[in-house]
Amino acid sequence: MRSTILIILCGIISLNHAFTQTEADALRFSQKFFGSTARSAAMGGAFGALGGDFSSLGYNPAGIAVFRTTELTLTPSFSMDNVSSQYYGTESSDSKYSLGMYNIGFIASFNRDNESGWVGTNFGVGYNRYNNFNRNQVIEGVNFDSSIADYFIDGPYGADGQHPEALDAFWERLAFDTYIIDTVPGYYDFYETPVMLGQTQREIISKSGHTGEWLASFGANYNHKLYLGAALGIESVDYTRNSNYNEFDDLDLSNFDQLLFTRNLSTRGRGYSFKMGAIFRPVGMLRLGGAIHLPTFYTLTDEYDHEMKSWFDTGEHYHAVPTTAEGDPIGPRVKEYSLTTPFRAIGGVGFMLPGELGVISVDYEYIDYTTMRLRETDGGYDFHYENQVIQDVYRPTGNLRAGAEIRLGMFMLRGGYSLYGSPFASGQMNEDAGYTSYSGGIGFREGSFYIDLGYVYTVHDRYYYLYDYERTEPSFNETQKSRFMLTTGFRF
Repeated sequence: MRSTILIILCGIISLNHAFTQTEADALRFSQKFFGSTARSAAMGGAFGALGGDFSSLGYNPAGIAVFRTTELTLTPSFSMDNVSSQYYGTESSDSKYSLGMYNIGFIASFNRDNESGWVGTNFGVGYNRYNNFNRNQVIEGVNFDSSIADYFIDGPYGADGQHPEALDAFWERLAFDTYIIDTVPGYYDFYETPVMLGQTQREIISKSGHTGEWLASFGANYNHKLYLGAALGIESVDYTRNSNYNEFDDLDLSNFDQLLFTRNLSTRGRGYSFKMGAIFRPVGMLRLGGAIHLPTFYTLTDEYDHEMKSWFDTGEHYHAVPTTAEGDPIGPRVKEYSLTTPFRAIGGVGFMLPGELGVISVDYEYIDYTTMRLRETDGGYDFHYENQVIQDVYRPTGNLRAGAEIRLGMFMLRGGYSLYGSPFASGQMNEDAGYTSYSGGIGFREGSFYIDLGYVYTVHDRYYYLYDYERTEPSFNETQKSRFMLTTGFRF
C-alpha cells in the first residue's frame, strides 16, 4: 500500500550502487588485443621481436627501427560476432556485423651511409585499434528461483529498510513507481511484489564501440644488431551498452503481465601512454625482443539512463523515468572518473628461416590486473570499495602469441595462435574466461607495393548474471568472433 503522506528523505543510498563504475569497467578498458594490420593479425600478433610492421609499435616500439624504407599503411576490417547463451536450460543466440579502420600508419626512414654505428633513425605516426566491442546478445529462460523484483527488494542494495523517497531513482524507485514492488500494508520501509516465481526472463544486450591508440614513435638502428624505440600514445575509448530486460508472466501466475527495464550506458574518454623497447640480433637468424608499457592514465566520462515499464492483466500500464523525491525528471546521470591500467612487460623471440624462407616468432606478455585503479576526479567518492574488489577478484596473468610466415617468391603464407589468460583469480566464477585465437592469411609483395589479407577467429566463454541476486543462476555465454583485415601498403 502506498503512503500518500510526503516522507522526508531520510537516507543516502550507497554510491557504489548509484554509480556504474565497477571492477568490470576497469577490466574492459585495460585488456588489449593486439594485431591491427593484416600481417600481424594473421601471425597471432607475435611481433615483439620482429618489427618491420606498423602494428609492432603497439607491442614493441623498437620495431620501428627495423624499417629500411618509408612506408604508408591502411587497414580496414570486417567483423562478425556471434554470442550463444544458455540460461535455465534455454539456448539463445544473436550476431552483429561491423566495419572498422584498424590501422593507419606512416613511417619515415632515414638511413645513413655509414656501414656501422648508428646506421638509421626512423619516425612513425599513426593509429592502431585494440578492442572491438560490437556485439549483440540474447539471454532467455524460465526462472523459478527468483525475479528481478526480489533483487529490487532484498538484493545487495535492495529497497527493504528504506522509505520510498530514499530509493535510488535509477533502480528501486523505478520498480516502486511502476508497482513492481510496493510497501507492505502498515509499513513504509518493507516491500512486497505481485511478481510470482516462474517468469520468463529475457535480456537483449547491444554493445558497440572500440578502443584504439594514436601513436608517435621514434627508433634507432645500431649496427644492424640493436634496435631501440619508444612511443607516446593517446588512447581513445568509445563504448556504448544498451540493455532491455523483460519478465513475462507466460504461466498466468498473477495479475502481473510483464515488465521492461531499459538501461543505456555510454563511456567516452582518452588516456596517455608511454612504451619503450629493444630488439637485439646476436646472430643473423635470431632476434630477441623486450618491451615495457607504463600504465595508461585514462580520464573517462559515463553517461547512463534507466527507465521501466509495467503491464498488468487489469489493463493498467505504468512508465517511470528517474525523478527527484518531488517528482521532477532527473535526466541522465553523468560521472567523470579516472582509470589507471596495469603495467605490461613483453618478451619475444624470432627465428629467421634459412634462405629468407620465412620467420617464426613467439611472444609472452605479463600483466597484473590487480594493479588497476579507479580514481575520483569530480569529488564525492573515493572508489575504495571497487579498488579492493579489483585486488580480490583479479590476478596476474600471461598472454602467449605465436606466428609463422613462409615466403614463396612474391607471396607469403601466414598462420598464428594466441592465448590470452583469464584475468580472474582462482575460485572466481570466470577463472577460466580466457581468449583463444586462431589466425591465418596471405600476402603479396611487388616492388613498392604490398597487400595483405588476414583472418582471426576468437573464442571466449564467460558467465554473466542478469542481476546481482543470490537466488539466481548465471547464464553461460560463448562468443565467437571472426575478423577479416585487408592491409595495403606503399614503400617510398
